[in-house]
Amino acid sequence: MPPSRPPPPPLALTLEKRVFDLLNAEILGLRLGPGEHIVTEAVAEALGVSRLPVREALRSLAGRGLIDMHAHRGAFIPRLGPEDLDRIVETVEARARLEPWAAERAAEHHDADQLAKLDRTLEQGFDALARGARPDANRAHREFLRVLTLMSGHATLIEVLEPLQYRTMLAFVSIVMTAEPEGWASHRVVRDAVADRDGAAASAEMGRHLAEVLDALRRPGNVVPSAMDRAAGRKGGRRPASHRIKALRLAEQDAADGGPPSPPARPAPGP
Repeated sequence: MPPSRPPPPPLALTLEKRVFDLLNAEILGLRLGPGEHIVTEAVAEALGVSRLPVREALRSLAGRGLIDMHAHRGAFIPRLGPEDLDRIVETVEARARLEPWAAERAAEHHDADQLAKLDRTLEQGFDALARGARPDANRAHREFLRVLTLMSGHATLIEVLEPLQYRTMLAFVSIVMTAEPEGWASHRVVRDAVADRDGAAASAEMGRHLAEVLDALRRPGNVVPSAMDRAAGRKGGRRPASHRIKALRLAEQDAADGGPPSPPARPAPGP
């Protein structure tokens, strides 16, 4: 008798994940920008679903640091502009404590498949830089950090670091540093140390790079609003829901491995 197949997941869970994946791709692809109001009813109407899976998807996004939930006001994509520099610095400070440990553990616990994935993110990042495709470089950078953190094999560390990394990425949509540390060369050094299973070297390089980022953030006058943030011209860091929400379709959702198509060029999120 052939082995029985596990029952399919409940329809509600499948739908919630599809809504989550779609909104996740829209936010990380910067098609739904920082400060934007995500209206549950508008998303549900656009997707042709009930409000329940949208609410659950938004709660999951909030857990990853991609959505701020406010009682009586709804869900907003976090916006951290130059006026929030102290919060941005605190977020990177927390990463600077945790990511070196993640790199050390990645060197000690990774397998060949994970290292191959890390190599692909480096190739994609350097290729995007050579082409001047900054949105593609942004996604490769985010994927590099995600894969490296997963390689640590430490569930709690992964759970804590992921929202910090996403928050930093969103912050660097609203700000730029006029003098910014070069990150990809450092990431290659981290990769090589991980491949050599040299945890101390991987940790030291990750810590050195993030210390440079913190120094650049703290340098007087070095942090300015991005072109995207200046163009928005919004008050109080809040934007109304965009027409993009009304145009959402579940059919636009991309496979998790492939990621969304490249959005128009925008300022590159930082390290």
